[in-house]
Amino acid sequence: MMEVHNFISVIIPCLNNERTIERCIKSIINQDYPKKFFEMILVDNGSSDMTISIIQQYPVNLLIEPIKNPYIARNLGALHAKGQILAFSDANCEFTSNWISSINHTINTSADVSQGPGYLTNQNNLLPKAESIRLFMDHNCFWGDAKNLAIKKTLFYKVNGFFEYHTGCDSLLVDQLKSQEYNVKYNNNQKVYRDFSEQLTTLLNKSWKYGKADIVVDFFRNDLKRFRMLRKITLSLPKRLFKKLINSRSTEDIFISIYYFITLEIRYISYFFNFNSVLNEINSVKPIYRNLFHK
Repeated sequence: MMEVHNFISVIIPCLNNERTIERCIKSIINQDYPKKFFEMILVDNGSSDMTISIIQQYPVNLLIEPIKNPYIARNLGALHAKGQILAFSDANCEFTSNWISSINHTINTSADVSQGPGYLTNQNNLLPKAESIRLFMDHNCFWGDAKNLAIKKTLFYKVNGFFEYHTGCDSLLVDQLKSQEYNVKYNNNQKVYRDFSEQLTTLLNKSWKYGKADIVVDFFRNDLKRFRMLRKITLSLPKRLFKKLINSRSTEDIFISIYYFITLEIRYISYFFNFNSVLNEINSVKPIYRNLFHK
């Protein structure tokens, strides 16, 4: 039986991505999926570099969202999408030629959501490699990552899209859908290759942001654990680092173990110190596009 070709809308927020956006667009244009069955929607989120000029050279739909928030930008893209399936990614990603085909196949085989790996990279430098290892996911352990996430549009509209806080809302969406027993599948064939920052400060700032994202997910789970983080910071993580260092066989292994420890410590410290401020921000979030999905 021939596979049904669903119409798929690829939605990508952009913010000062002049270095990577062209490779991103070209890797979508070169998909093996029939071109009449997919569209590209790029949502610029306030770029001040050449990102928009580069996008305008290609046959894509360009939207402008002045509020700098990737989830607001993704929701805007979803409201303009024609597809039966929404495929989200980021402007610093490149896609294997079967990326859309793989999404289509997974959704056709009864999945409501198809989550692909978000940790892959073609970079060989040590910092991106360490970050990639830190973000490893597989069928047994995966979370919502909007750089490689596809969902039926009807379901996305039903849940009113992404919550519009500035971090963690992709993890939140997938976590909630899992808890509601929707069919959320991990799709290892749905590959994107991410361009990680090679600046240590940028990667450490990401870890600080991940701590805030964890608060968002735990808040909606009703499972906040601020003081449990102290135990992880002071006891659990140092023990894990010690074991990893003992088993390290090379200088690279030692570096990656120390990097893993530092980034997790920052993430947990962020959770502890940002706890009250993030809760206040969550409670003050005003929907920009979320109320429009049922209109």
